[in-house]
Amino acid sequence: MTEQQHPSAGFAGLIQLWTSQLRTITDGLADPVALSESVPPPLPSLQGLPHPGALSAAQLNLIASSVASQRQSIAAMQAQLGVFDEELAMLEGILGPLTEWSNTWAEFERLVTNTRSDRGPEG
Repeated sequence: MTEQQHPSAGFAGLIQLWTSQLRTITDGLADPVALSESVPPPLPSLQGLPHPGALSAAQLNLIASSVASQRQSIAAMQAQLGVFDEELAMLEGILGPLTEWSNTWAEFERLVTNTRSDRGPEG
């Protein structure tokens, strides 16, 4: 496939070129010898990096559709979280009375066992 047929390959190449040139710049700035000299290190040429207007319509459409797809994924996750929250609210509503009943039962058991132990060894 050529770059015209598969625009994402061309876009990936542009990004790799840009990151390569950015890495060269930062490496040059991080060189302690170059920093100790009074003359700043020369910056590499950015001639290979395309201008924003040079991106093709297909590449821009690819970027726009990718953003739209990510937003749709977020909307789907929000819907799933809403359903999950409703399920948790329903479970919370069920557990509230069960917890209250369990506490009442534990109090009853405590009272019954204390009554038996208060009678002494003869019963």
